[in-house]
Amino acid sequence: MAITNGLCSLSDVKQALNVFDSVDDGRLELAIEAASRMIEAQCNRRFYKDANASARIFVAQTPNLVFCDDFWTATGLIIRTDTGMDGTFSQTWTSADYQLEPLNQQVDGQSWTWTQVRAIEALDFPMFYGQALVQVTAKWGWPAVPSPVKQAAIIQAITIFKSVEAPFGSLGVVETGVLNLRKGLHPTAALLVAPYRREPELVA
Repeated sequence: MAITNGLCSLSDVKQALNVFDSVDDGRLELAIEAASRMIEAQCNRRFYKDANASARIFVAQTPNLVFCDDFWTATGLIIRTDTGMDGTFSQTWTSADYQLEPLNQQVDGQSWTWTQVRAIEALDFPMFYGQALVQVTAKWGWPAVPSPVKQAAIIQAITIFKSVEAPFGSLGVVETGVLNLRKGLHPTAALLVAPYRREPELVA
């Protein structure tokens, strides 16, 4: 099978396992895909990129700020607002009307995506009882998988791959006795992706 939007490659995992044949390639690919989706669910974001721009709608947090999904480039970016609250998004903003944040696409010295749009000129984002009145057309996702996320995917894929040896959640190991499998991400994988976890927005 082909891996869809994997956070690491088959060769990454085989190298970590010191595997040089193709006997288990199918199972490894399934493990990689499962591990990738687990990590993205844990982080509440996805780490692959869209090649083409598409439109999504968002609720403004304040008249000056909108939180949105990750987008990786300003090429093709269009900001529109539905000032008439009729679903038409007829007001198009110019690049002078807004500021993309985090500034310089940096968080704590690490490369990041843009995740919010701030109004900086005369225009305000419309707000009306939680309606999604802001439309952002962008190329969503990350330009490349961050190295810690890639390493976490390798570790988690190996954990999933090896879990077949512990169908009841425990694996006998000569050196340590009984090893119990954990729920959720492997502890090291969870630690690696912790800085990338995005808290879900609460909606009243």
